[in-house]
Amino acid sequence: VLPTLLLASGAAFAAPAPPPGFNVHLVEETGGNRFWRGGAPKKETVEALAQAAKVRGVTVTLVDLRKPANADDRSGKAQRLTPTQEEALAKQHGLRYLAISALDRNLNQHLREALKQGDVYMHCMYGVNRTGFATARYARATGAKVSTEGLGKRDWKQGDAFQARLEKK
Repeated sequence: VLPTLLLASGAAFAAPAPPPGFNVHLVEETGGNRFWRGGAPKKETVEALAQAAKVRGVTVTLVDLRKPANADDRSGKAQRLTPTQEEALAKQHGLRYLAISALDRNLNQHLREALKQGDVYMHCMYGVNRTGFATARYARATGAKVSTEGLGKRDWKQGDAFQARLEKK
């Protein structure tokens, strides 16, 4: 009876609440680890990710796609952490920090390795363009069915095409 009640209530399939932040969405949950995407985190985003991971006994890797960082990325606009601030806060909370370009040939390898270790929060400044491009690359490489909500359509198409070309080589 209990499994039936859980299924009927939807509890078995409820997605975890996203951490506070800009344009935050769950990419997928795999092996009990959560892969989030969004805009550059605020202090509260990093703290919430760290706390949720601690409760579940996993680590967090912050994947910062703002490499190379431009002036807007370094602005701290709307309480978003700059790459330097994010790296320092990650270290303070015992989280892993990876600054990498969305164009990096080994991006998906890094994401898979990070997901084996725990949760991932991948982002650019606004969680739309570079994040859309990188999420499309991940979806193509893994076959994951990923929501495109909040992502740039052009960036998704370009990321998908870019990954397809990499896979042909």
